[in-house]
Amino acid sequence: MSKIEKRKKINNEDPRRLALGQWVREQRMAKGYTMRDMAAKSGRPHSYFGKIEQAQRGLDLLEFIDMCNWLDVSPKKSFLSVQVTLKQQS
Repeated sequence: MSKIEKRKKINNEDPRRLALGQWVREQRMAKGYTMRDMAAKSGRPHSYFGKIEQAQRGLDLLEFIDMCNWLDVSPKKSFLSVQVTLKQQS
């Protein structure tokens, strides 16, 4: 298995990324946004959101805050929501 395959496998199985991706998908869908809508709001490609939702990519703190702003949700409440999901999964 190549380094890229190993990294991809690890990333897709990381419970933190899974919880984050689930949260992004839930928030996006609750607002009625498609990934293309998010791309238009953010200036990022729609694949950016797909990779997050599929746990192929994470977010740093500033990106998380941006995501909350694009979704018009509270960063603090959102962070706590992701934490609760993580605790429920463990």
